[in-house]
Amino acid sequence: MSTFDIFSGGYVSVFMHSDIKNVDLGSDQYKELPEVSAFPETGTSRSSIDVPNFSSAYNRKLVGRASTPDITLKFNYIPKSEHDKLIECANNGTRVQIKIEYYTDATKKSGLAIAYSGFISSDKMTGGDEAPVGREMTFVVDGGAVAQKVFTAEEPLKPTHLNLVKEK
Repeated sequence: MSTFDIFSGGYVSVFMHSDIKNVDLGSDQYKELPEVSAFPETGTSRSSIDVPNFSSAYNRKLVGRASTPDITLKFNYIPKSEHDKLIECANNGTRVQIKIEYYTDATKKSGLAIAYSGFISSDKMTGGDEAPVGREMTFVVDGGAVAQKVFTAEEPLKPTHLNLVKEK
């Protein structure tokens, strides 16, 4: 029996990693990007191939190669934070790895983590006199997911080492 149930998208964190070959979702090299202001939508899509079939009343369908759609990342902008490192990646055209953690509740101890490598293809400042200043970025995924894992308090992304004392 599953210990999971449906959950809302109200608890999400986004992280960045400079090593695009990383496959360890629990790596302590991930840096959290603060103030996520919109739900980052991820997924996969395939092209549809219409196959004519003149011996039938209906054509057949096939699917083509898979691709990962661009991911829109929105933040309430904090100058001199990790946001600036993403802006630098956009300006330089350098690759970066993004990890998104979708949590099942406010404890943030269980949920789904997924990482992608790619580029920040656009970055724009948003806001106004009645809105917070924000950054909206488009993350272009190069290939598919690098890693994906369901995690729980019993099986976290990385082990916690509480009360660890070195022996003398």
